[in-house]
Amino acid sequence: MDKTKLKKKHLDFLNINLPEIYFKIMDKDDYKSHYQLIKKTLKPKNIDNVFHFKGDIEDFYSHSFCYDKLKSTLLKVAARVKGNIAVYRCFFNKSQNFILSASYKSIGLSERINEFQIPAEKTICRLFSNEDEKLIKNIDITIDTDFQAIVIQCVNIAFNTLLANILETFEKHGIELSFVSIIQVKKPFKNADKYYKVEIKTIEKIEETEFVSLSQDFERYIQTSIKAMSIFDMVGPSMVGPSSSHTAGANRIGQIARNTILAVTERGEIIKNVEVKLLGSFRDTGVGHKTPSALGGGLCGFGTDHPEMIAHGEPEFLKNKGIKFGKSTAIFIGYTKGSPADDLKYLSQRNNNIAEIHFSTNIANYFITGFSIGAGNVEIRFFNKELAKPINGKTDFRLDGAEIIESNDDKLPLIKKIFDEASVSEIPSLPFNTFEELIEYLTETGENLIKIICQTEYSLQKMSEKEVYEKMQLYWQVMKSSVYSGVKSRETSMLKLSGGDSKKMNEYLKTDTLFDNIYGKAAAYATAVNEINAKSGVIIACPTAGSCGILPGVLTAWSEQHPDAEKQILESLMVAGFFGMILFTDVSTAGADYGCQAEIGAAAAMAASALVYLEGGTYAQMIQAFALAIKNCLGLICDPVAGLVEVPCVKRNGIYSSLAITAAFMALSGVKSFISPDEVVLTMREVGERLHIDYKETGRAGLAKTRDGKQVERDFEEEVRRFFG
Repeated sequence: MDKTKLKKKHLDFLNINLPEIYFKIMDKDDYKSHYQLIKKTLKPKNIDNVFHFKGDIEDFYSHSFCYDKLKSTLLKVAARVKGNIAVYRCFFNKSQNFILSASYKSIGLSERINEFQIPAEKTICRLFSNEDEKLIKNIDITIDTDFQAIVIQCVNIAFNTLLANILETFEKHGIELSFVSIIQVKKPFKNADKYYKVEIKTIEKIEETEFVSLSQDFERYIQTSIKAMSIFDMVGPSMVGPSSSHTAGANRIGQIARNTILAVTERGEIIKNVEVKLLGSFRDTGVGHKTPSALGGGLCGFGTDHPEMIAHGEPEFLKNKGIKFGKSTAIFIGYTKGSPADDLKYLSQRNNNIAEIHFSTNIANYFITGFSIGAGNVEIRFFNKELAKPINGKTDFRLDGAEIIESNDDKLPLIKKIFDEASVSEIPSLPFNTFEELIEYLTETGENLIKIICQTEYSLQKMSEKEVYEKMQLYWQVMKSSVYSGVKSRETSMLKLSGGDSKKMNEYLKTDTLFDNIYGKAAAYATAVNEINAKSGVIIACPTAGSCGILPGVLTAWSEQHPDAEKQILESLMVAGFFGMILFTDVSTAGADYGCQAEIGAAAAMAASALVYLEGGTYAQMIQAFALAIKNCLGLICDPVAGLVEVPCVKRNGIYSSLAITAAFMALSGVKSFISPDEVVLTMREVGERLHIDYKETGRAGLAKTRDGKQVERDFEEEVRRFFG
């Protein structure tokens, strides 16, 4: 066959089987290679193969029509990209059963770069950030006038997550694709790690209502890249109760504020006075959570689990003694309540646990604003103005005039971190961003989850595997201590709202064989731990103090049947913490942000996954147990009576321990959630965002406003007056 006939033959084939845009953007010199690749793909014996041809600056791939195969191919290609710019083009033909793709990995220095219309960095920056280059959004979606082309632009999205969700969304909507182009730019501006521009052409016109639905799905499922957190942020801290967000978190805000004030004194200023203003949920329920005292204790330099932390933050103590900062002692003006108008200043922060620390020196007046974001984690986001980067207490910062910066310049005053562990300047990314991506990663690599967890801890804070086990061992001992001391105690809390019930349960189950099993014991033990928490005893938040009973309750009940399984229990706690961290990427575990579903729901899910691990379940079953537990806690409101972590919190821990065990039992039996785990998590976020503020730890509705609840509130008024007058 002569070359002229071959050229016409393959050109006719390409004209019939590829979209019009192919001939506008692809190099004619590559037509023959594309024809040969596709023809190989179409042979029945090659249905499982991926064929490859290398061009001058590109690689071409052809395989059968399979989105998973396309995703796998492009991810392998993306892993080898070394430059700042990469481009991927995909052409689809479902009826003929093939996908042709092209990848351009090194075009940044190529003479052909102008072919690709790479957006300018300034254009990208203007789309996603304000004048200060602070991100204001992560995704932008538009559609052309003929409704057959959609453009998605996004920043800080993992390529795996982006690709998977685009393909799955169109598949779920039953819309056939003809062409997809993806432009990737690394570090386009200061606060963006990666930028993607995705142009999508469909075979049929997209109706406007369909576009709205597609846009909603893209905005919901295309999530920003996960930033690793320590498992000890989710199983931990060791703390004095009763609330991880409102007690431990408040204490950590106080500690960071103290170190900031000390940095101000280091440059010669003399501290005159300090005042603490509580806003949002801190104001509405703070006294019941011991929030003011925890803030004051942190300002005095006491940690979350110090037995004197609360006492040193009491208003009478601080007004008598003041607060010592180096050589000077500041007058403590007092605790005050912020107004609803004050709350509005921070509306864009999407957080309701807020404290302002105001202080004056001989030179100037200052204020620091801290936010408790769940599970004892905090961020200082303002120092007289919004900070470029929040302070979470895990890394050192420096004070440079009116700015707080990350710097190694030891001539600048140090704002010392509050955590003892080593820290890294750049938080490591993980090779997965969701539960489903984790399963894919574990399946494809064969890696061990415990090894991944320990490697992540080393990347975050230089903890060796041995040190991870040792720290978890210490936490497990605290957990067991709170269980067994709780079930032996009849002591009640200050207003006698809780205490002694776990002892009753523990004694009764021994008389009734129906309940003398893991269900009955876990319920009694979970209740016991939360009773200890309500009396400001030392517990391990997991993930919060308000839900601290479920994980130790379930695991202690299991351990009594397996007394020689200590190492497995420590590993199950690691799994629980790691899964909690993945959840935290989308849903903070603070009742003030997402309702009790985010506290009790997260705790039940963590306990369910830990139990599946202990029973030898697969990674997929652990994730299914997690999802089943979350799904059956959706919409659970946070309505603490008088702002105390007692009603309904204490008994709710006992009841939801049973849900955790049932979710584990179902998953181990092979039962799966019909809604995928990742969609369950995102639904939890959606429900939490739509939940009315009155049901987010404000004490304004629900059980808190029943007649009995209001009576407790009246009884508690004297305690509130101690702080606010």
